[in-house]
Amino acid sequence: MRAVLRDAYGGPEVLRVGEVATPRPGPGEVLVRVRASSLNTADLDQLRGLPRIARVEGVRRPRSPHMGLDVAGEVEEVGSGVRDLERGDRVWADLFSHGHAALADYVRVPADASSRIPDGVSFVDAATVPHSGLLALQGLRAAAPFRAGTRVLINGAGGCVGPFAIQLAVSRGAHVTGVDSADKADLMRAAGAHEVIDYVTEDVTRSGKRYDVVLDIADTRGILAMRRCLKRGGRYSLIARRLGSFARYVLAGPLVGRLTGTRMGTILWKPNRRAYLDEFVALLAAGEVRPLIDSTWALDDAVTAFEHLASGRARGKVVVVP
Repeated sequence: MRAVLRDAYGGPEVLRVGEVATPRPGPGEVLVRVRASSLNTADLDQLRGLPRIARVEGVRRPRSPHMGLDVAGEVEEVGSGVRDLERGDRVWADLFSHGHAALADYVRVPADASSRIPDGVSFVDAATVPHSGLLALQGLRAAAPFRAGTRVLINGAGGCVGPFAIQLAVSRGAHVTGVDSADKADLMRAAGAHEVIDYVTEDVTRSGKRYDVVLDIADTRGILAMRRCLKRGGRYSLIARRLGSFARYVLAGPLVGRLTGTRMGTILWKPNRRAYLDEFVALLAAGEVRPLIDSTWALDDAVTAFEHLASGRARGKVVVVP
């Protein structure tokens, strides 16, 4: 079968599409025929070996050559001990903790990390959700509750996670402001943002505007700067991309919050939570959330798809379809 492979850390130039043996499912696993996968910022981080402390399975070079987090496809074969899935079932999963091998014709997936895709949701749409969609959902849940009219600021709203976060907040009646570069303004508006801010021309932390909720996906500003965006009683939720910022918010967030009458913290992300996937798929089926797709690429062109995402030109999710 074909798979996207790499033997070193680096940019898209270290990737190739090669032939490898088709895996067989072990106990508690299913073999999934991949119908679609999508690329995430986390895929780029894994490709580059960032953060360096995350290189637990290969300090100098990756131990596994495989790539790809999001998978949507059909169960092809069922391993021993699997009771709740059978051949032909449509499933999706995030392989962040399970081998990063979604960019292939077939992939082994733990059955307990696989959730069924309901009828009416396409493989392409489903493939955009497991990583980015659940990050958005958990980030907003950490800053709950929402009421109609809650003013929400989403920093880094024009990437892979942000458009989902905008739509989730709007579906709960929030007034949403998205922050990103000016060339992503149309994407943020398409997701439903009521206002957009170009971080290049306006420092939102010094604008004097205050929000009930801040979801920080960009992870580019310090704790005291982001505190200035919050109303008293406001809630800040960080999706940390750096170990240092995660540690700062875990250690200093509660203290800053107590001193300023706010709540500041970072999420402890949990992939493949079936309750969250079920909640998200209900929103998809109802049309309250829809994936915004930038482009779709063949598996043989996956390296070019990575180059496109890494260039910053993508306006929505980048999807790879074997």
